[in-house]
Amino acid sequence: MIGAPQIILASASTIRADILRGAGVPFEIVRPDVDEHIIKKEAFAAGKTLEQAAMMLAEAKCLDVAKSTDALVIGSDQIMEFEGRAYDKPQDMDEARARLIDMQGAAHTLINAIAVARNGSVIWRHVERPSLVLRVLSEAEIEAYLAAAGPEILKSVGAYQIEQLGGRLFDRVDGSHFAILGLSLFPLLECLRREGAVAF
Repeated sequence: MIGAPQIILASASTIRADILRGAGVPFEIVRPDVDEHIIKKEAFAAGKTLEQAAMMLAEAKCLDVAKSTDALVIGSDQIMEFEGRAYDKPQDMDEARARLIDMQGAAHTLINAIAVARNGSVIWRHVERPSLVLRVLSEAEIEAYLAAAGPEILKSVGAYQIEQLGGRLFDRVDGSHFAILGLSLFPLLECLRREGAVAF
């Protein structure tokens, strides 16, 4: 599109980039220089909700990149909530195993926050909370899954990759598939259309 603003994804996430590519969105990737652990620590120390913490992370990412460009910069983050607690990505396969055991048969939530910045200011925000229920799994099923999926699942906060083998672990999901993957595509596309960055 002639005269359309440039789009930048402020993320190192392969899946987020794949979602945008799949939708035919032209963009570049610039990895933001932010310390997510410090932002989360500050958010929780200030009594922020998990939604607010996720949005703080998304905003920090897009603002870090937007300070040096006039492009539309997309920042996104996802926090998993289970039984009122926030979870980070598992550190090893033992922690992944324990997480799957704990969460089976119960609902957990993936809080997906997106922010878009331009010229140093956030111009759009969106939060979604898809809910997912792992089916009750036998010990043998969990071990078979971990062996088949391998350490790649450590990149997923829930210790699964629902777009791959992890899809076989679920009873049901409620909410946007794209939000579950980490980027709420449909609301984001509406923002990009409004800003004249995509034609349709």
